[in-house]
Amino acid sequence: MSAKPAGLIDGAARWINSKAAFVLAFMLVLAGLTMALGRTAATFAGANGHSATRGATGGPCGEVLAWFEPDARLKSVDDFLTQFGATIVGGPDEEGAYQLHFGALSLDDALRVSAHAPAFSRTRANARCTAAEPSVPIGNAS
Repeated sequence: MSAKPAGLIDGAARWINSKAAFVLAFMLVLAGLTMALGRTAATFAGANGHSATRGATGGPCGEVLAWFEPDARLKSVDDFLTQFGATIVGGPDEEGAYQLHFGALSLDDALRVSAHAPAFSRTRANARCTAAEPSVPIGNAS
């Protein structure tokens, strides 16, 4: 009678050992995904490190207000932001507008490129935003 429980225990031990490699591999994949998602969240915060938290103070002002088209695709918005070095620093406000900050463009250039972006239904200058420093092209800085 004692041979039966020993065989059961040995069988259970073999079964657990056969699954250990899978469990270890699964845990490594989860750890990799966790680290990758953390890096992705930091990327979405923008190149200047400011997150798009509603009501936050002390970050850059969004000099352009933009309203998205109802059928705007995330990829087209992301492509636009990447192409012009812009970040979404606030929004939506009570009118449904998002604040865009263009670190390397003057206000006139930012308004011009935003007006032609297919993802936006309309854009305008943010009257509540006063730029602390004018944008100066890198080659013209003195």
